[in-house]
Amino acid sequence: MGVAVVVGAPMQGDPFWDPIAFSWPLFGIFLAIAVVLTIGFVVWMVLQPEEPDHDTTDLVDKATEHDRDRARTIRRRLDADSGRADASEPELR
Repeated sequence: MGVAVVVGAPMQGDPFWDPIAFSWPLFGIFLAIAVVLTIGFVVWMVLQPEEPDHDTTDLVDKATEHDRDRARTIRRRLDADSGRADASEPELR
């Protein structure tokens, strides 16, 4: 069945099977665009800095300490809610 469809299909001159005629100039334009975009992408990737230009250690340390303090407070509140700690501290209310 599949062989009969392929053999019976008109391959030459039918616009369904060959909607756009092959064109070397069009192929060259597409190839040139692809090459230029590839080279541009590679150059852009090479020029990207690996690390930020400014030191972010203080910001990271501050954020980490804030997160740890927040986690410590939440842990103490949960302990106070469950009766494992004193709930009379003002911070835990």
